[in-house]
Amino acid sequence: MVLSRRQFGLSAGCALMASATSGAAQPSPPKADLGMVIDEAHLAAGRALLQTTPSIDIHSHAGRFFMQGAGGQTALAVRSGPPFLEGSLAAMRTGGLSAVMIAAVADHLILESSPQGLKAGRPYAPGEAFADYQRQVAILRGAVRRGLVAPGLNAADIRRAHRDGVTAGLFAVEGGDFIEDRLDRIVACHADGVRSVTIIHYNTNQIGDPQTASPVHGGLSRLGGDVVRQMNKAGVLIDLSHASRDATRQAVEISTRPMIISHSNLTAPSLEHPRLISPEHARLVTERGGLIGALPAGAGQTSFAAYVDTLLRMIDLLGVDHVAIGTDMDFTFKSVLPDYGAWSLIPAALLARGVAPDEVRRVMGENFLRVLRAIET
Repeated sequence: MVLSRRQFGLSAGCALMASATSGAAQPSPPKADLGMVIDEAHLAAGRALLQTTPSIDIHSHAGRFFMQGAGGQTALAVRSGPPFLEGSLAAMRTGGLSAVMIAAVADHLILESSPQGLKAGRPYAPGEAFADYQRQVAILRGAVRRGLVAPGLNAADIRRAHRDGVTAGLFAVEGGDFIEDRLDRIVACHADGVRSVTIIHYNTNQIGDPQTASPVHGGLSRLGGDVVRQMNKAGVLIDLSHASRDATRQAVEISTRPMIISHSNLTAPSLEHPRLISPEHARLVTERGGLIGALPAGAGQTSFAAYVDTLLRMIDLLGVDHVAIGTDMDFTFKSVLPDYGAWSLIPAALLARGVAPDEVRRVMGENFLRVLRAIET
């Protein structure tokens, strides 16, 4: 009998469960209402899988660290509460993350809420965004010096962190505002330890148009094209989250390296949202070897079970080699993933739904490691 992919997954998953449950008794399932029941065997199998393969959150704001020392009077700070970087990093270690891409927020000083979502309330003064970038990166470098997170500069560091049972921190920046018109800052940010930049966030910056605002540049600006080329040259991973479809298409036409959309989900006939992307938009990135990070936000998802459905749909439509996990914690909208302590629920749920263990390993980390290696060469 020829097994379907899901049937094969169930068969292989049973073997993993047998291995996971052969030792001591396992803890009971979490008490939170997940919208689904994950049995003890699959919970144990999810934890066991994290012991055997690196797992990575490819987009996080780790305890809203970017607000630390920012004055506390920005529109985002007033509505969000105090930062808690140490607590967030501790939860990652408890949850079993091998690595996390921790993103500074380049435009947070000028963002404000509106009925349509976040938007820029004013332009940046010259040098203002760069000064705030330096403040945020200093916080991340301090966390590494203090041993709160292990260094994360390349794929080898992530595998080392997994072997050592610690969490590696890769630095990222959400928004290329800090670059201004200085391409040399891309080389400088790589020297600072930054390994990925989301070139466009909510502010319509000098690089290109966001998906949540009316177009100004018609996609990427001329400078934006130069930024893509320089990031390829410097070995900085391009993140096209928040970029308009035109900006994404133009970046794909220019880039010689795979790129990612670190945190978004797919539209559906009954589901539209300004921050979601169509399957066709996603394939602009995945067909060039890139990844989409599935986002456990509340837009179109009311439970963890709905997030699992999202992951399965992305695997089916984009291919298992092009899906990863991008939580946007701790600054996303109504996350359906309770916290980082619940990280092992993701592989457990995928195994319970019949995804083969090898495929779960790819989604949890191996896909991102492949892309990271591609920008290191």
